Amino acid sequence: MIRSVDGQMPTLSASRKQRPFSPAPQRKILLVSINIPKNNDPYGSLDTFVFGHVPVVFLIAENANTAADMLEAHPDIAVVIVDVSGEKGESGLALVRKLRTELDNRTIRIVLLGEATAPGETQNRFLDYDVSDYRDISEINLPKLFTSLTIALQSYERLVTEEDNKQSLQTILDITRELYGVRSVEDFCLTILTQLKVICKNVEDCFFAIPNEHTGELSVTAGKGGYVTANKQRVKEVVDEELFGMILGATVSRENIFTDVVSILCISRDDKLKGVVVLENGAPLTFLETRQMELICANITLGLENADMFEEIKRLAFNDSLTGLDSRAKFRSDVQQYIETVARPEKKKVAVVQFTLEHLPELNIALGHDAGDELLQFVSEQLTQLFPNAISLARTSGNGFGLCLPYKTTRELKQIPKTIHSLFEHGPSTRENLPHIVPRIGLAIYPADADNATTLWRNTNIALANLKVRNGSYFCFYNSAIANDINARVEMNNALRTGIGRKDLSLKYQPQVDLDTGTIIGVEALIRWQREAGKFVAPNEFIPVAESSGLIAPISEWVLQEACRQRRAWLDEGADDFRVAVNLSLSIFQNDDFVDLIRKTLKVTGCPPRLLELEVTESVIMENPEQTLRNFRELRDLGVSFAIDDFGTGYSSLSYLRQLPVSALKIDKTFIDGLTENGDDAAIAQTVISLGRSLGMKVLAEGVETTDQVEFLWSAKCHQAQGFLFSRPAAAEEILPFIRNPGFTTFTQKSLF
Repeated sequence: MIRSVDGQMPTLSASRKQRPFSPAPQRKILLVSINIPKNNDPYGSLDTFVFGHVPVVFLIAENANTAADMLEAHPDIAVVIVDVSGEKGESGLALVRKLRTELDNRTIRIVLLGEATAPGETQNRFLDYDVSDYRDISEINLPKLFTSLTIALQSYERLVTEEDNKQSLQTILDITRELYGVRSVEDFCLTILTQLKVICKNVEDCFFAIPNEHTGELSVTAGKGGYVTANKQRVKEVVDEELFGMILGATVSRENIFTDVVSILCISRDDKLKGVVVLENGAPLTFLETRQMELICANITLGLENADMFEEIKRLAFNDSLTGLDSRAKFRSDVQQYIETVARPEKKKVAVVQFTLEHLPELNIALGHDAGDELLQFVSEQLTQLFPNAISLARTSGNGFGLCLPYKTTRELKQIPKTIHSLFEHGPSTRENLPHIVPRIGLAIYPADADNATTLWRNTNIALANLKVRNGSYFCFYNSAIANDINARVEMNNALRTGIGRKDLSLKYQPQVDLDTGTIIGVEALIRWQREAGKFVAPNEFIPVAESSGLIAPISEWVLQEACRQRRAWLDEGADDFRVAVNLSLSIFQNDDFVDLIRKTLKVTGCPPRLLELEVTESVIMENPEQTLRNFRELRDLGVSFAIDDFGTGYSSLSYLRQLPVSALKIDKTFIDGLTENGDDAAIAQTVISLGRSLGMKVLAEGVETTDQVEFLWSAKCHQAQGFLFSRPAAAEEILPFIRNPGFTTFTQKSLF
């Protein structure tokens, strides 16, 4: 039965208006070595002293030794009055010193009764011993003594209040620190109850209730003691009618209620009820307990809102609002849990599937994002129907989904990507001219490919990446060879970045020969990369890595500038009769500022435009024909010449080719290698030579390594050649001596010229 302070059942109206407190603690005053005559002494009627509503108790010690024992036995003594007159002075002051130093009591107030002293001496005693007052014992009377006691007690109350405030603040800080890591509403409520029980020693049973966001009805969110099993139950079902009435009264008035046996804290913000804390304290709370609870109550609201916000963030993080499917984080969590609880103990096989919808951005552009959202919703609904036994099904990115499925046979496993692909054979709309949405599917298997969700998901990414590289199928199963290949590319990419910073790249120059005269008509700049161990990496190994990682642009710019700088250096040495050829990648050639880059490079290096030849492949030319034609014409007007590299390996329109200001065609080495053994290669080479001549272009054969190849090319009227037969790529300082004295033994054969 719950009783109020006066022992009667409280009415609701009284509960709302009153907050009974337990009586304030009594204050103790110790008199040391003071004789108090029973009759006619000037300060013997101490029982008439009043200090507000606070009870005062006087304790008496006949000497300093007894006083010292009493001070240790009663650490809550508020004021000590010590007679330090005459022969009592030394022992009295020793007691004061012990009180301040040995006992380290800085709160107790001290009043000294002694003999008249000089003002300076009294002041020193005040400073040395933190004395509240010093009275001449010969002039003391009851009013003066009561005045000193009142001042001393007021000072004591201030110190106690300050200490209580510090304790309250520390309690609040401790609770705040405790709540900092709480991320759920239930954990928050439990933490609050735990801390309140620490403050209120007599509390055993308590609970935290939160109103339903729709009905407003209070339900228990967390409980302690007798309410530990009441979680999620309605408050009116777990308390008696009288207590429930008091709780309702607190929620209506938005005020706290404190009685002898129950405390109700009302948690609200902007007059909106956030929750109610009910504590059955069994005994009246002290003033400090009540004060601390109210301070905590004032800070609970914000913490509760933060915990609620974290739960909402968690919900959003684990759920996709558009499709209703799980998020990627929830997907990985569910997969890991299934592996640990089912797949591993029962030795089951699991397929983790990731697939993306190619061309979804084009659909959003063509028909708007509503159409894209409609497709995503359609896919999620169909997946739910097609895979009802899925361990987890999630939307993992803007255009991606994840599936985790158990399987038994290889046939079941292979059917998974086919089933997913079938969704897109007939989409959700019959509208024409829609971009063709195609799934790209990557699969990884437990336990063959990995033993945890994180690695399995990463392996599906690897499978998808390999699928884009292959570009020949709509699905790919992970295997370690794919991972090794990707890891090798990543390692090479990192090493290449480091090598660029360390200036490990260099240029070699391979001479180009006129087959009619045997003179050197040009050199091609060829990039070389020497890694830190001294090993050279072949260009066909690192150039694709540079192209895929975006490093090809800065590399190409460096090659262009270095080749032009070197050509200027040769010109300064008197070599004015050959050009330097630089091969360009697609990324640099298609830049809008490509022409400006060439113009700036020529200006900075001082290389004349007529000594620079740019080599581009057919694929680069046909990527953007209109821009290619503009770039060619602008640079031709500047004086730069062009050659088409690897001619015959790609495809270009002959009518378009005639419009380009190209000065040379280069026959790819693959055709030259089989020139004297393969009739098809010989026919292609002969056709390219004839085509070049008919278009008024020079024709240069790459990769010439034998005299038989030279004889064929010469008889077919090919203009120029380069290859190991003439010279391997050489360092810049070797080029001019070689040009001045090539020493071609091949050209001693008169029949070639």
